[in-house]
Amino acid sequence: MQKNFFEKHPKIILLVVNLFFLGIVYFILSLNVFQDAKDGEKYSVIDRAIYQLRCEGKRHIRMRENAPNQVSYRIPPFAPQEKYVFRTDENGFVEPSKIHENPDLNIFFFGGSTTECETVFELYRFPYLAGRILEEKTGKKINSYNAGKSGNNSLHSINNLINKAAPLHPDIIVRMDNVNDLSTLLYEATYWNRNKGRSNLACFSKNYDLLRNFSNEWDESPFVSLVTDPAHQARVKQEHYKILKLFVAVVRGVGAKPILMTQANRIEIDPDFSTGRGDAEFNRAYRKLYLEFHDITRQVAKEENIMLIDLAKMVPPKEELIYDSVHLSNEGSKIVAGIVAKNLEKTVKEFNNK
Repeated sequence: MQKNFFEKHPKIILLVVNLFFLGIVYFILSLNVFQDAKDGEKYSVIDRAIYQLRCEGKRHIRMRENAPNQVSYRIPPFAPQEKYVFRTDENGFVEPSKIHENPDLNIFFFGGSTTECETVFELYRFPYLAGRILEEKTGKKINSYNAGKSGNNSLHSINNLINKAAPLHPDIIVRMDNVNDLSTLLYEATYWNRNKGRSNLACFSKNYDLLRNFSNEWDESPFVSLVTDPAHQARVKQEHYKILKLFVAVVRGVGAKPILMTQANRIEIDPDFSTGRGDAEFNRAYRKLYLEFHDITRQVAKEENIMLIDLAKMVPPKEELIYDSVHLSNEGSKIVAGIVAKNLEKTVKEFNNK
């Protein structure tokens, strides 16, 4: 009697059956059914297992700071023939920072790349230059620290404020926010997320790349389809409102005076602004939320009775000042330094010497 295919190839059939069942098991284990918080990003058993294996339970709070004591160079996109030095001090603050051993005031500027100003000439970066202008106008000795870091959002600023600025006895702390907070919340829905680059928590494995990072967040974000959803937008705005209130409370808690700034930009004047990622509807939603985030900053400043430096209204949206959508050129940074110094002059004069 002639054998059929199954009888002729029992090992192949057994292998196929086993692979089929393994596939089913893998599918079940890879389902994103767990989450750390209500409405948070979901993850699977496999995600959790790999996280535990690679991190070995050694989680830590990510500072997201510039490496201390570094000297490197940046090539500005608007002047590729030039090269700007980028230095940091022992605490990772952008140099020049500590000018005086016994200052009358310490001012700290927090934010992302638009505060960091890495593609601005060292002596024109507005956190430093504003300090020099204030010294000239007030006669006080001022250390103005640039605590900006590309990609940082308000939660990262709070971490750096507590762990780096607080021990240096800050008198005034200035925060410029918007675009990094917006991107974080649009793609992650919360500051306390599982994104490799933006998460507040991390593990010690430098090779850990399972969770999302800046480069792939657009493709893998579970919230992409919700960007234009009014409920998601409302949640995003509420999250940002709460983090700004927290920032102000922390600044006051360390004994400093909080000041909020909106972001100089060319997004507001461009109804056809594009992120280069989504479709036209997404771009409209992004721009709408960007404008509303500025309104939230204004609202928090008013509610907390603190100074608002409204750069979004004060800095002309010209290409020679803002070379892309939000980043300052040399001339733009000098203008911002002047605006900041003018707004802080009275406050600085009123401070008693240490």
